[in-house]
Amino acid sequence: MPQCNKQCERERPVFSASSVLDVIGRDLSLIKSQDCLTYADLGAVLGKSEDQAAKYCEGSAAMDVVTFARAWREWNGRFAGGLAALCHDSRPNKHCDRVRQSKVLEAALALSVALQDDGEVSPGEVRDNLKQLEEARDALDELIKRRVRAA
Repeated sequence: MPQCNKQCERERPVFSASSVLDVIGRDLSLIKSQDCLTYADLGAVLGKSEDQAAKYCEGSAAMDVVTFARAWREWNGRFAGGLAALCHDSRPNKHCDRVRQSKVLEAALALSVALQDDGEVSPGEVRDNLKQLEEARDALDELIKRRVRAA
């Protein structure tokens, strides 16, 4: 499989322990601020001390999975959304133009196959090919954003 060029690779965020801690700390600090919570309040939800809650917000301490699950349960996407985005956006080759091209062509093929029988794309065929259609949309959106950034 062809490798992406260096510029393509630099577009994606780095997935590292420090970036994970930074994202979790930033999101937890934002929740603390928005909900007018104290470190003691956070600690009570997380099952940890006030000092430990402060360390999580600073990004200077890693959470165990039970603590992470408590925060996720309590604040859902407000807490785990940033980490989910980091995981998704830092995948190797996710942003490569060759991958984008493939996503668009996979969707085009799916639509072509759907049109073969009656010349229309039915709601069921859209549902069956939703993954390919959404991936193509995302790939095209990224290319359009690049044009706007360059302008």
